Amino acid sequence: MKQEQFEARFTPEWEAFEAWLKHARLPGRARRKQPAPFAAAELPERYRQLCSQLALARSRDYGPAIVDRLARLAHQGHDVLYGTPAGWLRAWFAFLAGGFAREVRARWRSVLIASLLFYGPFIALRFAVREWPDFAFVVLPESQLNGFDDMYGPAAEALGRTRDAGDDLSMFGFYIANNIGIGFRTFATGIAYGLGSLFFLLYNGVFMGVVEGHVVNLGHAQRFYSFVAGHSSFELTAITLCGAAGLQLGWALLAPGELSRAASLRRAGRASVPIVAGAAAMLVIAAGIEAFWSPRVLDLSLKAGVGLFNWALVIAYMLFAGRARGR
Repeated sequence: MKQEQFEARFTPEWEAFEAWLKHARLPGRARRKQPAPFAAAELPERYRQLCSQLALARSRDYGPAIVDRLARLAHQGHDVLYGTPAGWLRAWFAFLAGGFAREVRARWRSVLIASLLFYGPFIALRFAVREWPDFAFVVLPESQLNGFDDMYGPAAEALGRTRDAGDDLSMFGFYIANNIGIGFRTFATGIAYGLGSLFFLLYNGVFMGVVEGHVVNLGHAQRFYSFVAGHSSFELTAITLCGAAGLQLGWALLAPGELSRAASLRRAGRASVPIVAGAAAMLVIAAGIEAFWSPRVLDLSLKAGVGLFNWALVIAYMLFAGRARGR
């Protein structure tokens, strides 16, 4: 059986299984108001069938998206059948422990496109400004560029902050609001047929590339990298994932298939929730590092080492987390 035939035959069963799991996680009152997709007595047999289909998909080397989806459903079904009732906090940690990474891998095409849209301009503008310093003033206003001299120059009172910045705790709140705002805009504007997410991915890539090239031209490279090294992995990855989720919203409107555009958008919106939730958690982590670690004046080799470790951690998590649990 080819993969397309396999998916066409069993997708309704997987959707029903997933819907049942979502229904099982509803609060008691909401669960009583909504009928379950199938009776609880059917769950063991459906779970066994799902595990059998997962084994078949692996043995035939079907695509990673379908294998990851079946592994995730099997893992969640196992928890319902054999585990203790999961509270929201336990479910949240279980999601962060591997479910988030599985969702990202399942949508790797959107993540790849969003990454190219973001890192392409970022890298190109970084090197363009390094080669032609005046080009920075073509892209961004002079007043805005001068602000980065204040933030990263030797006269700066606090590394990476404007002079009226508050203490670490207040900056933590500021960074959370700022990061979540960027992530939300990059995701939510995808509803404009993907154009909003496309714009913000390109804009953020251009902006960050110009700023990095300009600050390095000013001779502030050591102070700049000392500040951004620690939190860049979480922040940039989260923005890219928000963009990927936004592009999925746009694609659902452009190519709804047999569904109406409204139904296609609702389905894409539900599918995007795990990605956006995980990205929000990454942005909070980035804000914490940015507020409490990044401003510390320490040896650059230490700050760079922590930054590289964080990048390796994020990449390893996205590639490998949650794979073993579904086996």
